[in-house]
Order: sequence, then C-alpha cells, then structure tokens
Amino acid sequence: MKSIKGFISALLAGLVLVTSSCTNLDEELYSDLTDSNLEGTEQEILSMVGSLYVQFRFLYWAWEGYFDIMEESSDCLMTPYRTYGGWGAQYINLHQNDPYAGIPHLYQEWYYGYNAITKANTLLMNPVVQKDPAMVAEVRAMRVMFYYILFDLWRNIPLETTISDDPSYQPVQAAPEDIWDFMTSEIEEIVPVISTEKSYGRINKYGVCMLASKIYLNHDSWLRGFGKDAGEMVAATKRNESSEWFQTNAQNGNKWYQKAVEYADIVINEGGYSLAPDYLDNSRCTLNSTPEAILVIPLDEKQASHNYLVNKCFVAQGGKAYGYNGSPWNGSCAVPQFIKSYDKDDTRLADTWAIGQQYYLGTQDPIYFADQKLTTQGITEEEAASAPHSSYGHKPGDDPLVYTVEVHSINNPGAFDAEGARFHKQEVVAGTSGTYGNDVCFFRLADAMFIKAECLLRMGKNEQEAADLITAVRQRAFADTDPSKAVRTVADLKGDSVYDYGVRENTKTGKNPYDDFKYADKNDLMSATDASYSDFSRDNSTRIELGGLLDDLAWEFVGEHHRRQDLIRFTLDNGVNVYNGKTWFCRKTKLESQTKPTDYKNNVFPIYSEFIKSNLNLKQNYGFSDDAATEQPAG
Repeated sequence: MKSIKGFISALLAGLVLVTSSCTNLDEELYSDLTDSNLEGTEQEILSMVGSLYVQFRFLYWAWEGYFDIMEESSDCLMTPYRTYGGWGAQYINLHQNDPYAGIPHLYQEWYYGYNAITKANTLLMNPVVQKDPAMVAEVRAMRVMFYYILFDLWRNIPLETTISDDPSYQPVQAAPEDIWDFMTSEIEEIVPVISTEKSYGRINKYGVCMLASKIYLNHDSWLRGFGKDAGEMVAATKRNESSEWFQTNAQNGNKWYQKAVEYADIVINEGGYSLAPDYLDNSRCTLNSTPEAILVIPLDEKQASHNYLVNKCFVAQGGKAYGYNGSPWNGSCAVPQFIKSYDKDDTRLADTWAIGQQYYLGTQDPIYFADQKLTTQGITEEEAASAPHSSYGHKPGDDPLVYTVEVHSINNPGAFDAEGARFHKQEVVAGTSGTYGNDVCFFRLADAMFIKAECLLRMGKNEQEAADLITAVRQRAFADTDPSKAVRTVADLKGDSVYDYGVRENTKTGKNPYDDFKYADKNDLMSATDASYSDFSRDNSTRIELGGLLDDLAWEFVGEHHRRQDLIRFTLDNGVNVYNGKTWFCRKTKLESQTKPTDYKNNVFPIYSEFIKSNLNLKQNYGFSDDAATEQPAG
C-alpha cells in the first residue's frame, strides 16, 4: 500500500540498522502493509495483532532497549567503563544525565514505537478488525502503550492516528497537551469494552487500568510548568498556561491523583490478582504461574530471546554460579550507595544482587577469574603478572571471583573486573547460553498498590491505608528475617530518603590501585572501603519529599524500568526533582537545575540525530544538539 509505505518512509527514512538483531527490521517494517492483507482470515488478523507485541518485545529487550534507558540513567544501576576496555560512552552519558543525539538507545525506542503505532493504525483500518470491538480495544490499548513510552522519553512527539495517502508526508510534533488528551480519552473509551480475560502476554482491562494509573500519576512531573516557557519548547502549546490542563494536582483539586487511584482500585479490587508468595516469583523465566503479573512480555530462548542481562552483568566466569554456559561480557553493576541503602534484613538485597565470593552452582567450590583448568587466554605468565586486573590477565587459580560493593569510578579511571554488585534478580536457567528467554513482568499488582499509596500520601488522604499497602508488599521481604521491619509508618514514608546521596569517585592511579579495598574486609563487603575513598562530596542538605516512599520504590522495583520515572516525579524541598537536583557516585548535578526548578529540558531525551535529518518537520528537543557525536569520552 503506497500511502502506508510513504508514511513510514517519511518517519524513518534514511536510517540504517544500528543494532544487532536476529530480525531484518526493514523487511518486517513493510511485510504486513500491503493492499492484499487489508482484510484476511481471523488467524491472519490475529497474527497482525501479535506483531504489536513483537514490537513491544523489541522495544523493551532489544540491545539498547527500554530497560537500559530507564535503568542506566538512574541512581541504582550503571555500566562503568572497565579499565581494560569495553562499553561505550553512551552508558556513561545516560547515567550522568548528559545524553547526546547519537545514543543508539534513542533510536530503538522511537523506531519500534512508531513502527508499532503504524501497525496499529493499519489494523484499525481493517474491516475484519472493525467488526470486533474487543480486538479494536486491544489494538487501541497497545497504541496508547507506545505513546505512553514515547511521551515519557521525549514529550515532543508526532501524534499519528491514521495513515496518510501522501507518499511524501512527513509528520510534525504535536503539542504535548494533545498527546495527553489523546491517551486519556482513548483509555476512557477502551476500559468499558476491552476484555477482562487474563490471556498471557496480551493486554486486558487491568493492564489498561495500570497504564491509566501511570499516566495520571505522572501528570505533574510530565507537564508542570511545561507551558510557561513556550520559547524553550519545540511544540507550541495551544492553551493558556493558566488553564486547567497546566495546573498541578494541588492547584486542581488533586484531579489527576484521584483518577490514578480510581484505576489502581479497579486492578486491586476487581482483577483477582494477589501478591506472589516469593519476591523472585515475579522474575522467573516463565511467569504464567505468578498471581501478581498483570501484563507480561513473553520471551523464548530459541524463538524470541533478546534478554542480554546475564551477559551484560557478569564477568566471564561469573555465569558459572548459575550454570550458565555462555561467556558474559562484564558490564553493568550496582551504584554502591544504593546497595548500602538496604536494610541488612531485607532479603531483596540477596535476591537482587550478587555480592562477595561466587561459587559453582550447587557447590561450595569457589570460582576464580580464570578457571584452574584453563590457560591464560593467549598471554604469557609475565604479561598476566604485570596486568592483574585485565580480564585477560588473570592466571588460572590466581584470584577468587569476589564482587565488591565499592567501585572506583564510572570512567575516571573506570572500574576493575569484580567491582560492583551484579544484578541477578531475573532467573538464569542452568544450561542456557547466549541471550536467554526470560519473560518480563511489565505491570504487576505491587505497582498498583504503590501507585495508590503514593497518590493518597500526596493528597493527604487515608494516609494509614497508604502505609498499610506498602507494608503488605514489604512483608515477604522480611518474613524470614525480622517481620517487624516490614511495617512502614506514615512518618517513615513521608520522611527523608536514607540513600546517602553525594559524589563518590576514587581517581587514585597506579599499577594496582584496586588492591587497597578489594579484600578490605571479606566478612563485611557492605562497609569495605579504602582511605582514598574518604573525601566525599556529600549531598544531604536538601530533603526529598516522600523520600521514604521513594526508597521503597527502589528496593521493590529496581531493574523493572521504574527508577528514572520515579526520580523525575519526586521533588526536593526546593522544588527541583531528584533526577536533576541530587548527585550520586560519579554523577554531578547540572548547575542550571540547582537554581531553576522549571528547567524541564533535563527530564527528556534528545531525538536521535538521524530522525531529525530524515524528517525536516522534526525539531530537536530544547537544549540538545542534533550532532550524533558523543561529548564525553569513555575513559
């Protein structure tokens, strides 16, 4: 169909695939958009609907996908430059809130998002689909899902609900309020007609209600003050800044928080979901048995893997602790300050992070950097001895694999092999290798409970109920240690964060700077440090509103695409949000955001440079260059 092809060409023309994938995206882009299948059999239509979920999977788990961009930009997870090489500047720029227009992550979400939206618009033109109200609702719901993600990341985005018949058509960015109105009006129409059936991997009424709760919850952080500086915004707003739309919840009778609670209540009270007995039940390879899962992204090791986390997080031999047969690449690890924020009795710490000596699966046999049965990977013994921190420089049996909590630096000079706790919340199935097929729980019941609790606290309404909801979620984390610590009071949640914010960076150099704290205290890795780490730039002067709740969100949902959005939504006493106003590890605060609470350009990402070049109607988000080159070297 020429018109459809014209639309997509305009939106995505001139782009080359910049990530590795088992799928030819160019072929997939056009394969179902022809005159011949505007109609089709019911099975063919279902396959076309299924293609929306394929895009969702790619958007989330494709290399440099949604998981990365939401987690790597936070204060919990990071991918430092390792002193022996590897890992590009893009991860450092993401973490330090200094993104540039050439970061491949910014390609992925836009590409898959609009590819899916185009597929949805095509399906909604299909006469067969139009005869099925439930299917129409499902397609519209997934379309809102993609707009929700795109809006969260960029704010100034095209709004396309039909297919143009002009092959030269190039979409323009809509006013942000138009995107908001579209998403919320769509949801109001979808909820009464979409299926309530729990069909694994497909969105239902309760998934839509979760989506609605997220949209209404984030109103203030997305739109507060957005119309006050029209000259700084790409898309011109069409309404006066004093209008209801631009008002905060506090100015508007808490309208948006009330709506978020309304939809969260539908999930909590009508969905038939319950909290999983075990926290890790929500991170198993397959999630069809957890009572907590509301919307799942199904994966399969052979047919649809694309989960790179085991390779991204562990050192080469680290996978042996899980029976993993691949050879991981050693990248991501925890921000030390976040690890130290956990209560020692919180079982989510061990459930989420690998710390200390690693052992072969099912044994007490310690793992070494180099397997004692292997050679030194092509280098001489003398070379190995002179470079003890290179992953290629460990002699067989030389160093036991011990993950430390402390990390030198994100890029100056970088991190050594075993620095940083490793994310292992998602189940690693023994015997697997390469990418693996873990399903992803995109929405779960605990999320609805947290949304309701947060809104009640922000409204100053039924605050004890809010505390009870958080307590209920925490109980499984302390059931086997100290159940009394599961209880969170209103004062706890409204109090300041326990996260010890402030810049931490050990720039000590030398032949072997790592040895000073590598095994500083093998029995207490949580407090191990060295003398050169004592000169910290702390950041404890400004209190976080609802800081206790923000902490609980991190402990419960780390590694579940939450943290960036949460950091932007929570504010300091001076009005600046946590994302812009706090510092952590090697992440410094931009000067303008310290003094200008309404500097919202730091809350969004630049649009990928090639999209700007290929569509003359697209304008770059304020404050960003169209240059694709990084402004910061990796090390």
